[in-house]
Amino acid sequence: MTTKKINDAAETKQDKDNLDADELRDDILHTRAKLAGTVDALSYKLDVKNRAREKVQLAVGQVVEWARTLNGRRAAAIAAGVVAGVLALWLMRRKK
Repeated sequence: MTTKKINDAAETKQDKDNLDADELRDDILHTRAKLAGTVDALSYKLDVKNRAREKVQLAVGQVVEWARTLNGRRAAAIAAGVVAGVLALWLMRRKK
């Protein structure tokens, strides 16, 4: 084997080792990111007090929205009733 072939083989092996090292670093970074996501999910799941607070806030928001809708309908119904009453009184007085 000549010196050039030996040097080429050594460089090829070193390039392959560098490539393997880069792949390994990428794999480690990917694994860390997945692990961080898993830890965050577990932390959220174990924080029962905070999750309960979120559910209560959601329920309160839904009740408030329902009440607003109901009040809006009630106000419209009252207004329609008043208009109908005034119209009925006007018609009754007109016939006299």
